Amino acid sequence: MSQALATIPKVEIKTGNNPQSSKLNELLEASRSLPKRLNDIESIHLCLNEIKNRAHSLRKNNKLDSQSKQDEHTKAHYLLVSKGIALEKIQRELDAIKTANIGSEKKDQLMITSSNISSNKQKDEVYVSAIEHSMASAARDFDSYITKNVSLDWKDRKQELREKLSGILKRDASQQLANIDSKRLTQKENMQRQLTWGNQKPKGLISTNFKFNDVKNENSLDSVVTPNLSLVMRKKFEENAEIIYNMNDAREKKQPFKIASVFAELSKIETSRKFEPLNETWNILKDFCDKDDDSFNGSQVERKFANGYCTENLNSFEATKLRSAIVKKSREYLEDQFSDYVNDLYTKTLTGKQIRDNKIVSNLDKMSNFINLTLKDKNGNLKISNLTFVNGQAIWALMFYLLRGGFYADAIILLKQYKDSFQKLEKSFPVYLKSYCESEEKKLPIELQGRLANEFNQYFKHSNREIDPFRYATYKILGRCDLARKSLPSITLSIEDWIWLHLSLIKEEDESNANAINSVFNERYTLLDFQKTILEFGADAFNASTNNPMYLQTLILTGLFEHAVKYLIEIDEIDAVHLAISLNYYGLLRVTDEVKLNGSCNKLLNVDDKGFTSINFARLIGYYVKNFKFTDPKVAAEYLFLICMVDGLDESFKQDLIEISQSALRELVLETREFVLLLGRIAKDGTREAGLIEKRRKLLYLTDSERYLNKIAERAAQTADEEGKLFDSILLYQLSEEYDIVLNIVNKLLGDTLSSVDFTVAEDVLLDIMIRLETDRQNNIVKLSENLLHVYTSSSSILSKTNTNKIVDCKKLLEIYQLEYEFSKAGQDPSKLHRVLELIKTNDLVPLTTTPEIAYIRNKVNELGNISESIIKNLPNLLVIQMTCIKKLILYYGQAFGNETQIEELRKISKNCMIFAALIKYKMPREIYTCLINLEVNI
Repeated sequence: MSQALATIPKVEIKTGNNPQSSKLNELLEASRSLPKRLNDIESIHLCLNEIKNRAHSLRKNNKLDSQSKQDEHTKAHYLLVSKGIALEKIQRELDAIKTANIGSEKKDQLMITSSNISSNKQKDEVYVSAIEHSMASAARDFDSYITKNVSLDWKDRKQELREKLSGILKRDASQQLANIDSKRLTQKENMQRQLTWGNQKPKGLISTNFKFNDVKNENSLDSVVTPNLSLVMRKKFEENAEIIYNMNDAREKKQPFKIASVFAELSKIETSRKFEPLNETWNILKDFCDKDDDSFNGSQVERKFANGYCTENLNSFEATKLRSAIVKKSREYLEDQFSDYVNDLYTKTLTGKQIRDNKIVSNLDKMSNFINLTLKDKNGNLKISNLTFVNGQAIWALMFYLLRGGFYADAIILLKQYKDSFQKLEKSFPVYLKSYCESEEKKLPIELQGRLANEFNQYFKHSNREIDPFRYATYKILGRCDLARKSLPSITLSIEDWIWLHLSLIKEEDESNANAINSVFNERYTLLDFQKTILEFGADAFNASTNNPMYLQTLILTGLFEHAVKYLIEIDEIDAVHLAISLNYYGLLRVTDEVKLNGSCNKLLNVDDKGFTSINFARLIGYYVKNFKFTDPKVAAEYLFLICMVDGLDESFKQDLIEISQSALRELVLETREFVLLLGRIAKDGTREAGLIEKRRKLLYLTDSERYLNKIAERAAQTADEEGKLFDSILLYQLSEEYDIVLNIVNKLLGDTLSSVDFTVAEDVLLDIMIRLETDRQNNIVKLSENLLHVYTSSSSILSKTNTNKIVDCKKLLEIYQLEYEFSKAGQDPSKLHRVLELIKTNDLVPLTTTPEIAYIRNKVNELGNISESIIKNLPNLLVIQMTCIKKLILYYGQAFGNETQIEELRKISKNCMIFAALIKYKMPREIYTCLINLEVNI
């Protein structure tokens, strides 16, 4: 309001020579000195609304006092007349005053001010509204971002806690060498890592957050694999781990290992019904892979089928040979299985007397018993009509089931027993049957196959007569006839029978021979065709019976090994992992090349642009290992070695997998921090004790220790250094025998630690800082430096590989730490302060002399050019310590007479110290210069 009053324009009155005007001017000047009604009110700072309300109140008061103001004006009129003032003349002079339209200007100014106030008020409201809207929008965006991008995997956190608190695991003695506190910290850090921002693709192979996108399983591997879940699961985990350990031993020694046989024996122990198909699966693999057969790379003990299975040329000799072997072995397995079933069925029908007689029964009698039990109903009536009987025997049914059970010798015996009957029925049939049964591959020569095909078309394909269905089936199998229709009318087939029938119709030939056969018969049925049929039917068609699901066995029998792993992982993930390991060991698994898939690694089963399916084996191993990498790092390493089963692959892909395995092992080392167990240790005499990875380096295709150090230990150290894990990188560089790099990191870390201490704080605070620096159990760089220095100086072999200057720097830094620690304990004790000055003099970095020799000081300054950065950065603290000690000693000596000499010497030392501080080229913080100047002033 005072500012508003100050803006009123000053009135100018023309005086001229008129005495009335002079009186009026005097009156005007006197009126200005009168006290104002509001002059006792100080300047106010009110908001716009408050000013508006008060102005409205003032206007209301003015209206109420208008009558009293008129009375005051009347009194003034009489007063002026009594003094002899002519009011008419004064009125004329007032009218002549040049007000320059003051009224209108004031009115315009008030209107502008009012307009500005209104405009500013609207602007303020707009600003406030915009700010509130922006804050609300920011809050919504933040909530949305948190909901979208922050994920807490509580299942993993719970699992980490279970792993940390479990007491049932007993680690090997070698695993106890690592520091317990560091492992606790690691577990805590691992739990904190579960908080992840965004859905970033996991870089590490053993990343805890990785999941397969194409695997649907309610029971995740986290709850199944973790060995702390139950004693039963722990036992199974240990048994599987022992098998893998033994297999790696055999691989390292280049010895064969029958892993399918081992798992087949192990699966027998499982009593649950769900493990019956798995046991059969292992038995199928055992019969195919572990039989003594030198036809497939007899000298090769690992991945012996890889050349035929992993090739992209499906028509190559090796590929055709392997598919033929799969068909043959699978057919024989089903025949043996059926034979066992017939024997069991016969045994159940024996009477007590027959059991006691223990009479040897022929396969013909057993098969006749099977036919009577299966082809007749309870009343003894045949389920199938049109059967051909000779002497009461359904000879075609008997012949068919003898072939089904693999009783080829008995089929020839049956042929001889009913020779006359067969001659009457089919004159050429004995020739066909004998040739088929005596053939190793169970196939007819081209000539006989042509003749049989003609007879088949004549008797069956174009005949309207009702025929014996088993006769039709026998001819169809012997000659592989009518492949367009692969069913057997009127005969009820089980899933095993159906698979056996298709395998019997398959004929794998090399390209030239196949073309010759196709030109004659225009028909071809291969294993690849059968595989397409299996996949089209899917799991539901083969798992119709819950008591006997057959899909897993079917996939293995037909060579669909990748699909078998994918199917099994949704049932039992542990067994799926070990099935994949076994298949890969034999070379019966295509491994995904992530480079060809442009890094798309989130699927277990992948299909490349050529249509080949593959299993992401490396990711599968990492997926399994992630759950026990902290509790059992030794076992985790054994599994990661398996990624390097790469024989039979092209060279570039082979090198990629080797690098993936080595990278995963480095990741395991850094995450678990089990350096001693996995990488070994450096003894006090300088010798290196090998860890698990170095002992198994041959499995990683690392032929010597030098390559191992370069590929594993040193690169792991580089990764730790890049991630800021300096203490881990020190240990890893130590294990890789890079002693100079170790000293560089130690000196830098020690120098940074010492230079970060503020020596201008209170004495009790400084002492607490130095004590914590000395007693830190986790990251005690001082103790680490002392231990390394002791080891290096005690070993001649290490000294020969180390730069002496770096050892000198480390000693110098430890001396600086010692004098700083002594200073923190000195307090006001003169003897301790003198001790600190003696240590500074011994350290010989800062001049401590009473003689003012500029040349000497300049020489000390020049010597700093040859000193490492880690030491130079501690000069400011040394200068502050020296000046502080001098100040305290001068105060002490100043308390008594007769100490003038000591005080003078101390002042000379402080003067030289300040000269040195001014001459050094190292740029110290401004606070240090201020502190030194204040200390000098007090001195």
